[in-house]
Amino acid sequence: MIYLKTFLNIEKIKFDMKIALAQLNQIVGDIERNTKKIMSIIKKTKADIIVFPELSLTGYSPQDLLLKRNFIEENMNALKKIVKNTKNKVAIVGFIEKAYENLYNSAAIIKNQLIVEIHHKICLPNYTIFDEKRWFKEGNNATVFELDGKRIGVSICEDIWFPETTKKQKDKGAELIINISASPYRKGKLETIENVLKQRWEENKVPIIYVNQVGAQDGIIYYGHSMYFKDGKVIKKCKDFEEDILIIET
Repeated sequence: MIYLKTFLNIEKIKFDMKIALAQLNQIVGDIERNTKKIMSIIKKTKADIIVFPELSLTGYSPQDLLLKRNFIEENMNALKKIVKNTKNKVAIVGFIEKAYENLYNSAAIIKNQLIVEIHHKICLPNYTIFDEKRWFKEGNNATVFELDGKRIGVSICEDIWFPETTKKQKDKGAELIINISASPYRKGKLETIENVLKQRWEENKVPIIYVNQVGAQDGIIYYGHSMYFKDGKVIKKCKDFEEDILIIET
């Protein structure tokens, strides 16, 4: 298996923790390959939090693979492997959770070999190329977790495009929002996502970490453009259309 070359950028931004934005090209359905890649990055990256894109275990979007026997179980077993490899680490990993016969597009917040919180995607897109409501159930909790005295909100892709989730997280005391995404490219999309983050900033005055995937799946291109957004502007961003790891030293 040939992987794209991963670059490492280290930038010093005044905050109070190191956060690694792991902008990856994950392959739909290749859970074993995706898991090895995530574990490798966790092992070699020195940061307080390592953030991976939406559905980074299964690739986005698995669609009919969700009907495949044992696919969800394989995804859960892979998550357990990752959890075991997070000694003294914190990672946010996209996966699929099954609960009460429902499937959720989820983000696991993993700390020192424990899953301390799980966010279920609240806003499920169901237009153009998206049909998430066919496969997933909506979440109902604006997730916030605590790390070293800091309260951090976690959301998934479309959750950041509408004001409600971020507002609820701010009301819960969130001092930083981390959004994991698998957002495809179209003309003008780079400016659009920056405008969306600017709107959330203006509403809440809370910095935002946005981690998007790259690569192409089933003819759909993902652009990356992962970034740290604060004070109404992009402070630092990953390369567009390439795998990249950006460490924000805070």
